[in-house]
Amino acid sequence: MSEPDDKKPPSKRQQRQAIDATQIYTTPATADDLAFIAREFILCTLPHSDPGDVLFWSRTNGNLTLGIQAGVNKKTGKSYGIPYGIIPRLILVWMVTEIIRTKSRRLELGNRLADFLLTLGLDPSRGGKCSDARRAREQMERLLHSIISFNSFLKAEGRSGYTEENIQVAPRMVLWWGDKDPEQAALFGSWIEVSEEFFKAVMNSPSPLDIRVLRHIKDSSLGIDLYTILNREAFRAMKDDKPYFLAWEWLHEQTGNDYKRLCDFRRDALVQIEAILTVHPGLIVKQQKPARGRKSGLVISNLSTPSIPANLAREPIQRGTNQTPPALALVPLPPPPPEKFHKAATVAQFKAMYTRLDPYSCKAAFDAWAEGLPPEKQPRHYDAAFKGFAQKWIVGKLIVSNP
Repeated sequence: MSEPDDKKPPSKRQQRQAIDATQIYTTPATADDLAFIAREFILCTLPHSDPGDVLFWSRTNGNLTLGIQAGVNKKTGKSYGIPYGIIPRLILVWMVTEIIRTKSRRLELGNRLADFLLTLGLDPSRGGKCSDARRAREQMERLLHSIISFNSFLKAEGRSGYTEENIQVAPRMVLWWGDKDPEQAALFGSWIEVSEEFFKAVMNSPSPLDIRVLRHIKDSSLGIDLYTILNREAFRAMKDDKPYFLAWEWLHEQTGNDYKRLCDFRRDALVQIEAILTVHPGLIVKQQKPARGRKSGLVISNLSTPSIPANLAREPIQRGTNQTPPALALVPLPPPPPEKFHKAATVAQFKAMYTRLDPYSCKAAFDAWAEGLPPEKQPRHYDAAFKGFAQKWIVGKLIVSNP
């Protein structure tokens, strides 16, 4: 008699997420899926949880320190608080994306921000004590009134010093809220004007993101941070044609020093990385275990590709402001039917060796990688090159289930 299966069946929400993940994984990103974040907010991230009633908060990564000074409500004399968690991260992505789209410091809120939050599965129109509208309003006020500082320590030729830049997020703004329901984010007619320093930081180093991936992992601020980091490292590894190593200690310092124990951070980070891998076909990452003279961490393969192709990411940065931008898509387009391999035996061999994984998902990652190669390095024998690629790709996709 077989043993009873005690594993609970997936919920409807989990089933829906699995379907969405498959669709994202197998469908190439388009201009409708494009979003951006500034490089500085990848190198140092916001706090995950509420720091409490403090006027200043900081996080250090190597020689770079991110500091956030809370704004003060001029009417009440009380602090707005430090922005934290999921909502300000998503609002920052929207702000950076709008700056890239409009090439303007003035950002109209109204439908633009509401549509963006809806795209990510949040509802800014629904009020209530624990509503998305209330969270969005509170975190927006915390973020927009804060002053963000970046401090870099310098050392050379027996001297030491530092550079510091203090950036006021939005020195000018008009924000409207609903009178009947003060928790409702009635943003029609609202606008903000970001500072010149914030504008320059965004235009100097925007990093492209796939909004579909953000929607899939939006329930975790740690997941959002890890996606922005791993996606950037995938781009660097592809561009430099060499793998990059990320030590767990460095990742903890950069994104998770809210965790007191490194082992707790690593455990939760692996859960989020597993979710990212289900929607990021170009990411190939494996764990490196500690050894003599070697730290434990993650290795990003040079066969990795970012979730947004470079040519797609460059277009809105170079586009003039007189062109109409693409609208954010609420529902991704259905995936096109996958192309067949040259040999049916290639599919059969893949399925026999890797029973849990889809050969066409691997093929999508292989095609994205091959497209980035110069003409002289394009694979001459498709199936043979695919098999070699699959041997490395499969390691990255089993990283979490077989640590």
